[in-house]
Amino acid sequence: MDMVYPGGISCIVKKGDWLKKLGVGPAYEFVGTTDSIMIRVPDHSVTAHLTDMTGPLAITSANPSGESDSTHHDHVISRLSNKLDAVLCDGNSNELVGSTVVICTKIDEGSITILREGCVPAAKIMQIFETAKNMEYSVL
Repeated sequence: MDMVYPGGISCIVKKGDWLKKLGVGPAYEFVGTTDSIMIRVPDHSVTAHLTDMTGPLAITSANPSGESDSTHHDHVISRLSNKLDAVLCDGNSNELVGSTVVICTKIDEGSITILREGCVPAAKIMQIFETAKNMEYSVL
């Protein structure tokens, strides 16, 4: 994750005590699935500033499942306004397609799976993964 964030990659990882250490408290059961959570750190100054003030945010995608990616706040408002209390408006996204989603739940076994190829090509993801396998990292 150190090698890809911030950027256009979403990593699906196993849930565990590390998540509880972030302070999610009773929300742990409601974040992600029973076993996993998707993490994204966008390369976006407004979002970075917001998370500097709030800490990590648990959010959903900005488009209904199966629909095209939302790349402007007007897309989010037109599709989801009836389900939202607020929308952070900051113009066009710096990405024209959604993030590349990588399943990392078996990373300890030496494998990852590209669930959806998005703004970061799958070949680049695999190159980063091969480089990371040869490095030593400490775990929280």
